[in-house]
Amino acid sequence: SQSLELAQQSSSGIIDMLINNGGISSRSSFLETKLDVDEKLMQVNFFSGAALAKRLVPGMVGKEGGMVIWISSVQGKLGTPYRTSYAASKFAIQGYCEALRSELASSNVSVHVISPGYIRTNLSMSAVMGDGRAYSQMDETTANGADPDEIAAKILNSVTAGETDFVVAATLSAKAALWLKFLAPSFLESMLVKRFEKQNKIESKKK
Repeated sequence: SQSLELAQQSSSGIIDMLINNGGISSRSSFLETKLDVDEKLMQVNFFSGAALAKRLVPGMVGKEGGMVIWISSVQGKLGTPYRTSYAASKFAIQGYCEALRSELASSNVSVHVISPGYIRTNLSMSAVMGDGRAYSQMDETTANGADPDEIAAKILNSVTAGETDFVVAATLSAKAALWLKFLAPSFLESMLVKRFEKQNKIESKKK
């Protein structure tokens, strides 16, 4: 709502570029995740950005020019265990942008979706557990992630160069998994099952 108010206060009322970058993650298995958590992540990660697009994109279409830049996640291309809520919200972004891109192309409005891997932010700290409580822990992978300023510069350079759907800051294992999804999906599935079983044992010991 604050973003929409700022847009309305601009001199022309028309925004040239929309960057949807807000989001929260999840840390729980499907069986231990309340529907309220699924809905919360969809609201924050997808519907809030869609609401901004609904309000601002018509102005871009009217002047025949603009950009929609949406920060998604590698989880929007490959769902992994203990991330059902997060993956669902990011897959929604991916599909939404793919459909929107074709609709807006003739109006000279470009749609870009970026799928980052691990970036050194507070994403894991603010993640939500299955019962709605905050995870409040800094994951090692996040702590050792890419520098956010460097990734931001890389994203802007790539968007300026005309790239519309790309991955940044992905680990070698994430890149391999994305290839396996298309080349050897059954093998990848077995790997994800093993990953879930390993994580499930770790979580069971915590209880």
